[in-house]
Amino acid sequence: MLKYIVIALIGLGVYLGVTYKDQIEDVTNSRPMEEVQDMYEDAKDQAADKADELSDKADELSSQLKDLTK
Repeated sequence: MLKYIVIALIGLGVYLGVTYKDQIEDVTNSRPMEEVQDMYEDAKDQAADKADELSDKADELSSQLKDLTK
């Protein structure tokens, strides 16, 4: 019997979580933090892309310099 009560409470919790997800996020202010995290990840990806571009350009310039010194 206790097992069924626990299962019912878990089901009720899942139902409430799905139904009132937006209101819960508003109360906990989790949306702004998610937006900040998304912007941080975008900036990190852009910085990594620029670092790769700079590394490729440095390799290209280094090979050109080697060709000139030969």
